[in-house]
Amino acid sequence: MTRLKIGFIGCGGIARAHANRLVRFSDVELVAFSDIAVGKAEALAHKFGGRAYSDWREMLDRENLDIVFICLPPFAHQDEVMVAAEKGVHVYIEKPIALNVKLAYEMVRAIEKSGVKSQVGYQLRFAAGVERAKKLIEEGVVGDIGLVSGRYWCRFIRRDWWLDKSRSGGQVVEQATHIYDLLRWLCGDVERVYAEMDRLLYRDVPGMTIEDVSSAVLRFKCGAVGVVTATIGAAPGVQRLEWVIIGSNATLESPDPHSLKVYSLGKQPKVEEYKEAGRDPMTLAERDLIEAVINDKPTRTPIIEGAKTLELTLAVVKAAELGKPQLLGR
Repeated sequence: MTRLKIGFIGCGGIARAHANRLVRFSDVELVAFSDIAVGKAEALAHKFGGRAYSDWREMLDRENLDIVFICLPPFAHQDEVMVAAEKGVHVYIEKPIALNVKLAYEMVRAIEKSGVKSQVGYQLRFAAGVERAKKLIEEGVVGDIGLVSGRYWCRFIRRDWWLDKSRSGGQVVEQATHIYDLLRWLCGDVERVYAEMDRLLYRDVPGMTIEDVSSAVLRFKCGAVGVVTATIGAAPGVQRLEWVIIGSNATLESPDPHSLKVYSLGKQPKVEEYKEAGRDPMTLAERDLIEAVINDKPTRTPIIEGAKTLELTLAVVKAAELGKPQLLGR
């Protein structure tokens, strides 16, 4: 059996998380790792086999890769996607795919021109509750969507590039992007957004320029109205990645990505609950790309989806900065 050859650009924590999963698959082989801190690449090469590089361009030139995993922090993205696509290498890229819309759509055009497969690391699209909600919406069970609410609340702070808005984009762009992506996938694209954000809970952290609280009001193209709140200042142990979708026929409530409650309307209202423990969405996202390459089929989250979600989160930031609504898709 032919094994797909996989390389990595960026060998930090998220790369290790992917490698630990990929090594379990019999149809792939980890062959190359690159990082400007070459010691990180050497550590992964020692653990998983393959060769280490300090220059990803050299890696792409020397190695005959089938797939490259791009696991760089947001500020570090340049032309990795474009070079890989030109060489016919399929791409898995972590979110956010960039920090500006121009670069994001350059990536999209390169992928589309080359015809290679792409997958963005919005793995929560593969969570059980999210999948079930998508199916119910597509089947018309929910009806017309009227109101959408999402929360991304946690106690979280990193004392590195993540605190610098110019390098991470801030909580909305780098972290809460997951809830924005889920709501986009379930309810469709957003046409207008207004937002407020500030740093109110971590005022004493030196060098911190990102927001620690935010709230956005969204108008979806389908007509629905939505609100998303996010914070990194919740009490320890308070972790909320949850959402509610209210439709004309049913209400969907997801207290976590793996669970879903369905409140159906009608002559005999009923409540159904779905829950699946033990599912690993990151593994499923990886498999989705691998099988797309092997069987020549679409992925669930191609790079255009990463560009659209980035465009939405950047519009949230701009709306807050300028104090006025922002239109998308123009």
